[in-house]
Order: sequence, then structure tokens, then C-alpha cells
Amino acid sequence: MADDYKYHIDHHGSLVRPASLGSVPDAQAAVAHTLRRLALSAVSDGQFRRERFESVVHDNVEGFGPFAGPDPLSDAAGIPVARRRAAPDAPRAMGRLAHDEVAPVLATVDRPVFVQLPSPGYLAAVGSGTDIDAVRARGAALAAILRSEIEALSADGVAYVALENPLYPPLLTVAGREQLTAAGLNVDAVLGVLLEADRAAVAGLTDHETFRVGLDLTDSGPLPTTERGYDPEAVDILLDANPFHRLCIDFPASPQARFPLGRVKPGLVLSLGVVDVSDPVLEPVEEILDRIDPVYEERTEEDIAVATNGGFAQSADSPLMSEAQQNAKLRLVETVARYYWGNEI
Repeated sequence: MADDYKYHIDHHGSLVRPASLGSVPDAQAAVAHTLRRLALSAVSDGQFRRERFESVVHDNVEGFGPFAGPDPLSDAAGIPVARRRAAPDAPRAMGRLAHDEVAPVLATVDRPVFVQLPSPGYLAAVGSGTDIDAVRARGAALAAILRSEIEALSADGVAYVALENPLYPPLLTVAGREQLTAAGLNVDAVLGVLLEADRAAVAGLTDHETFRVGLDLTDSGPLPTTERGYDPEAVDILLDANPFHRLCIDFPASPQARFPLGRVKPGLVLSLGVVDVSDPVLEPVEEILDRIDPVYEERTEEDIAVATNGGFAQSADSPLMSEAQQNAKLRLVETVARYYWGNEI
């Protein structure tokens, strides 16, 4: 029997807002029921309370200010300027971050609930330019805030929290590292401080047995800088002393652009982003199966999941496709998963 807490069907939190949203709590509950009908293993609230993905922190932690460039790391990762805010030196939470998002979903659905949060390393690095010391200090302070929220979400009954940090791909890939080095960044130092902050948010958590935490390297569609492949030594740094249960990665059609899965030890669940959220055209099922089959044969069925490669609406004003197109993509994830897990998904 498959481990239901490893979520063989995955998506990434942000969903297209319905044309008639109505009250936000009602919409959150409705979307959770829709996700359940689509047979997703865990459900979210659609992030309808967030103006942008990062708003869950920007709106609830004092001190985030306007972005003032240059910001070569965010540029390399393809983070839109509208989503960038400069982190404060001494951030202070003004209360809970995501409780209002999850409360109506936990109260109305009988399926595991998950929450996606921006990682502390991501929040600290955006807008910090090349100031490594500032990123380290801000990352440590934000990690404490995020850790407190993760512990509270677990106590609320949330089953899975994913920390998203789309800044990792340019730090891990050959082209990205060259680009950042040319821009004056000490790439390994930046990678180190991001990992330090993100690991601090989750390492040593003492939560109930079925609670999971993940690290999400995806964003919204194919990632920049990956076409020439990943730097193996940088990937090993990411994977060393890994405290996460799950790693969410883009897994595109181009083999050279894929994360090097052979370097991932058994036991870490790989959520494979094989369904592209940046293109409404549905991928052929057979093409996706050809991509996943070798991974499934190499790893146990417990160690992989089928997923989209990002959220469908990283900001409220820029959905990537219509609600109907989104739901067709989610049904495609469910269809592919059934080839491997049948009724056990």
C-alpha cells in the first residue's frame, strides 16, 4: 500500500481565481473540494488571500520595503520585479502568517491539507544584491519566523508544508553559475547562506509522524538557466545534510535540462514537475510516461510523485491560463499518476 503521506499527486498551491470569487473563505473551501474531486492527494486553499505568492510573509512581517536593484540573482531566476521586496534587517512577525488560509479548508475537507510558503533564504536574498552578510543575518531572522509558523501549522493539523525557493536553479546550473559569477556574485557563498536559512527553518522539527516538509525549486513553468545542465558539485551541496522529506523539481522533456536524479539518495521523495503550467496545451500522456518510466524503475514507488512544474497564478493579476485549462492540467497529473498507483493515489 502506498504511503498516503508522500502525496503521489502534487501541485504547487497557487490556483487561478474563479471568475466569481464571492467570499474568500467560501472560495477556499470550494476549491479544496474541487481538488478532492480531481483526486489530488493533498489539497490547498488556492492562495486566494494572497495578492502575490510572497504576500503571506510580506503582509504579515514588518519591514519589507520596495525593491531597489540591481538584483542579479532574482534576474537569473526570472523573478518578476513586481514580486520583489527588500527584506528588513530585523523582521518581526505581526501574528500568524497562514492560519487564515488553512482554517476554512481544515474545517471543511477530509483530506490532508498543505501550505506553500516562501523560504527564508529566498525572502532574504531577493533585493539584497551581493551583500552576503546581510543575506545571512536576514535569513537567520526570517528562518526563526518561518519555523514558528511551520510548527503552528503542524499543530493546526496541516499535513505538509513546502518552502519555495526558485533562486536555487541559477545557483545550481552551469549557465546560471557563469551568469552570476560574471555579475560579481560569489556563487558558492550565496548558495551556502540560502541553504543555511532554509535548513534552519525545518531542521530538527519535532512534529507528528505524518507531517512532511518539502523544498520546492520550481516557480511557474520551465526554469531559466537549466538547458546546459546542473553542476554536480553544487547539487551535492544542496543535497548534503538535507532535512526535507520532499524535493519539488522541474522535470522537462529535454533530458539535458533535468535535475540529476542519480545524485539523490533513496528516501527523499522527488516531486517531478512533468506537467507545464506555462502552456495551456496538454502534454501527451505517453510522452510524460516515457519521461517518468525510467525514474519509476530506478527508484521505489514511494520515492516519486507526479506534479505540475509550478503554481498556476503566482500573482492575482497574472494567471497563466484559464480555470478550465488549469483543471485540465490537474486532471492530466491525476491520469498519469493512475498509471503507476491505480486506486492507491
